[in-house]
Amino acid sequence: MRRVVLLGAAACSLAFASCARAGAWTQPAGEGLVILSIHHSTADEGYGADGSGVRIEDFRKTELRGYLEYGLTDWATLTVQPEWRDKRTGDGKGEAVRGLGRVDAGLRVRLYDGPRGVVSVQGAGRMPGASDRLAPANGGDTDWEIDGRVLYGRGTTVFGRSAFTDMQLGYRVRLGDPADELRLDTTAGLNVTPNVLALFQSFNSVSLGTAKPPLLPTREHKIAGSVVYRVDDAWSVQVGALAVVAGSNALAERGVFFALWRKF
Repeated sequence: MRRVVLLGAAACSLAFASCARAGAWTQPAGEGLVILSIHHSTADEGYGADGSGVRIEDFRKTELRGYLEYGLTDWATLTVQPEWRDKRTGDGKGEAVRGLGRVDAGLRVRLYDGPRGVVSVQGAGRMPGASDRLAPANGGDTDWEIDGRVLYGRGTTVFGRSAFTDMQLGYRVRLGDPADELRLDTTAGLNVTPNVLALFQSFNSVSLGTAKPPLLPTREHKIAGSVVYRVDDAWSVQVGALAVVAGSNALAERGVFFALWRKF
C-alpha cells in the first residue's frame, strides 16, 4: 500500500501549471522522485463571463516540465518544478510566447500520519519566466505568485485493490494585475494491477477579489485521466488526457500528456 500511495500522490504534481503540486504524503529522508513530462493542448472555444460557450481565436500550447521532490526529512519534502513553454493565440506575431515558463519551489510539511490518513501543509513561490506583457497569450502570467494549501490524503481498498484519495484546498496570491485564486484539487487513484495505476483528477480555481483591466476574473474546472505503468522499482511511464469542462472567462482546452518517472 505504501508504494502505491507514494506513486499516486506524486502524480498530483504532474498535471498542470494551474495545479503543479504533489499529494499530502512526504518522501522518506534522502529519497526522491524526478518526473519529466510533455503536455500539449489546444482550444478553439472558450467560456464567457456567464459560463456559456464562445468562439475564440485558435489557441495552442506545448509545455515541457521537470519536477523534483526530495525528502529533507521524513516529514519535510522539497519540491521544485521548472517548465519551458510554447504558447500561441491566433496567427499574429505578437500573440506568441516561447521560452522559460514558471519555476516553482516549495516545501511540504507533514503534520499528521495515522489511521485516518495524512495531513500536510505546503507553501510555494512561483517565479515568472520569459514574459511579454503585450502578448495576449501571456496575459496574467508575468508576475510572481505565492501558493499555500492544506492537503489531506488517505489510502484505502476498492474491491480488494489498493487505492487512495488526495484533496487539496489552496489560496494563491497573484502579485500584480490578476485576481487571487481559491483552488480545490482532488485526485483518486486505483491500482488496477500490481504494475498499473489509474488516476482520475479534478482541478478547480475561482478568482477572488478584483482583477485589473484588461484582465478578468476567471473560473475554471479541469478534469484529467491517466494511466501510470510501473516498469520496475525505479522507472514508470504515464499517459493521459485532460479537458476544461466548465468555467467563465476561460479556455475550453483539450489536451494530452506523457511523463517519465524516476524514483531515487
